[in-house]
Amino acid sequence: MRFIIYIMTLSALIATAHAESQQKQHSKLKRQINNTESSLHNARIASEKLHKNVLSAEKELDQVSRQLYQTEKKINKLATKLTKSNALRKKLLEQTESQKSALAQQMQALYTAGKQSHLRLLLKQDDPSDISRTVKYFEYLNLHRLKRIRRINHQLEKIQIVQEQISLDRQQLSALQKDQAKKKKALKVAVAKREKIFKKQRKTVYTQEQKLKKLKREESRLVGVIAALEAKRVRAEKARKREQAERKQREKAEKTLAKKNGGKAAKKTASTQLTKPHYVPNKAFSSLKGRLAWPVRGRIAQRYGSIRNSKQRWKGVIISAPGGSKVHAVARGTVEFSGRLNGYGYLIIIRHDKNYRSLYAYNRSVYKREGQIVKAGEVIAAVGNSGGRSQNGLYFEIRKGTAHRNPASWCH
Repeated sequence: MRFIIYIMTLSALIATAHAESQQKQHSKLKRQINNTESSLHNARIASEKLHKNVLSAEKELDQVSRQLYQTEKKINKLATKLTKSNALRKKLLEQTESQKSALAQQMQALYTAGKQSHLRLLLKQDDPSDISRTVKYFEYLNLHRLKRIRRINHQLEKIQIVQEQISLDRQQLSALQKDQAKKKKALKVAVAKREKIFKKQRKTVYTQEQKLKKLKREESRLVGVIAALEAKRVRAEKARKREQAERKQREKAEKTLAKKNGGKAAKKTASTQLTKPHYVPNKAFSSLKGRLAWPVRGRIAQRYGSIRNSKQRWKGVIISAPGGSKVHAVARGTVEFSGRLNGYGYLIIIRHDKNYRSLYAYNRSVYKREGQIVKAGEVIAAVGNSGGRSQNGLYFEIRKGTAHRNPASWCH
């Protein structure tokens, strides 16, 4: 009996010890969970702070790149002006030398023929009419010589003015080149700053699910922008058709009224009718399939339809190119969107015709504003790695309405 009681007591003690051990393990696990959640929370806060720093660095990079682009345009313009000024200076110098040579020949002829003074030549004339002709001859000769001298002086004044302008332009060009060097240095610093912050941010790791959710949110934002632009286009098209129908009705009513009044009312209306200017492209975008140039020279790093992650595919192409490379519009069109969009960085969307769009993302800087009309081949942005990219490159899409099209079928 005592043995049974001993066994039961021992079992109770073992059970109690096991329960205490389980409780300790649970408490320890709970502390680990709390610590992990706290670390994850702190990591998220740090990541968000670093993300803001990356955005700030990219904004600074955009401003410096934009300023450098404007400075380069001024330098090219001034260099062209200097070339023209030097050509004009050379031409004026040649004309002046020609005038001097002609004057020298005239003076030499006068010296050779005029070893006797004008007075002696006059006194040697016996006939008064000969004397009169000689006097007139000397008057014409002197006037012609004075004209040549004045012309030479005028040419010399023009040369002086051109020379002074060239000196001023050279000073300005030198100042611009110094400013350009300064901006290039600032651009280099801004790029290094952005890369340093971005590498630090990359150390904060998200799970695949979080990354996928982030990509989905970013894509939905772009879809929202495209849908809004498409809705705006549809509304504009409806308004255009409504206005066209109303105009046809007015014209019909005016023709009816003209018949009744013998054409007088129609003529009066025609004289006061205003036309509304509107943009009409030279060629329909749909007719340019397979004939467009790529927006930037580089290597295609991601092809249309290739795998982006476990649940997404690329709906455009990524073209690897050096940072700062010029991005060109593939066709004439109107800028519908220009600015920053999360996940796509600095973005430009151009509408071609009524229903086609081209999209250029991950730029370092964008040079055009909404509403501007751009020509085919015109520079619109600079290649970069904004929007959270680690490598420089351009993301390029072509859409018809909201549907994607393979850029490789359009560009060659």
